[in-house]
Amino acid sequence: MSELWNALTVWQQTGVAVAAAFLLHLFIKLIVLRGLDRVAGSTENDLDDRLVHFFTRFYLFILLSALLLVVLRIHGIKITPFLASAGIAGIAIGLAAKETLSDILAGIFLIADRPIRIGDRVKIESIGTHWGGWGDVLDVGLRRTRVRNTDGVIVNYPNNLLANSIITNFSFEDKPVRVRVRFQVNYDADVDAAMEAAKRAIEGTGKVLPDTTEIVVRSLWDDSRGHMLSGILLEGRYRIADVRHRTRIRSEVLRNLAKALTTANIPLASPRVRIEQVT
Repeated sequence: MSELWNALTVWQQTGVAVAAAFLLHLFIKLIVLRGLDRVAGSTENDLDDRLVHFFTRFYLFILLSALLLVVLRIHGIKITPFLASAGIAGIAIGLAAKETLSDILAGIFLIADRPIRIGDRVKIESIGTHWGGWGDVLDVGLRRTRVRNTDGVIVNYPNNLLANSIITNFSFEDKPVRVRVRFQVNYDADVDAAMEAAKRAIEGTGKVLPDTTEIVVRSLWDDSRGHMLSGILLEGRYRIADVRHRTRIRSEVLRNLAKALTTANIPLASPRVRIEQVT
C-alpha cells in the first residue's frame, strides 16, 4: 500500500486525499448522522438530540481542518509552524472572544446538565427585566438560548448569563402547581366568615383543582412585608394543573374574591388617616 501511495504524484495524492475526505463526509452524513438521529429520536430525553445537533454543526469543520493538514504535508510543507501559529492565533482569538467562548462553554454545560429543555416553562430571575423572565424554551444553542416570554416576545439569552442565573423550571415534573393570593381585612371583621367566603370564591373559579383550596392567617399586624395596611393578613392557597394559565386564573380568583367579600359585607383593610387639630 505504501509503495502504491509513493508511486503517485503529489497532485494525485492530493486528489486521493480530497476524494477520501469527500467519501468520509458522505459516510458520516448519510449513515452515521442518520443512525444517530434515529437513536436520539427513540429516547425520551433531549440530551442526545442536542449532542447530535452539536456534532452535526462541527464535524465538517474538523474534517476540513484535517484535510488541509494532510494536503500541506503531501506538498512537503511543514505543518509544525502552522500548528504553532494556530496555537498563538487561538490564544489571541480566545482573549478577544472571551465572552463568546464563555457562552459556548456555558451552552455545552446547559446541554449536559439540562436545567432547561426545549418546551419547558421557566422563570429566569436574575436577568428577566421589563419583558419578564417567564417563558417557554424554544432552543438551547451553543451561544444563546431562545425563550418566548408570556408576552409572545422571543428573547435571546446569552448562555453565560443564563448559566449564572436562578432558573425555576415548572415543567420538570407533571404535577399541579400551588398559587397564593393575599388579602387583608379589618381587625373588626369576622375572620371565620372571611375565610369561608374566600374559600368558596376560589373553589368556584374555573381551572382551580377541586379540594386544593385552603385559607390561612398570615399575620395579625402590619409588619410591612408585602402589605402596607394595618389589619389581619389572610392568604388563599390553591393548585392549578398548568402553570401557563397561572396569571389568567389568578386574575379571575382575585376578581371572584373581591366580589365574595363585598357580598358578605366583610371590610377589607384600608389606610388609617389621622386628623390632628391645629391650635
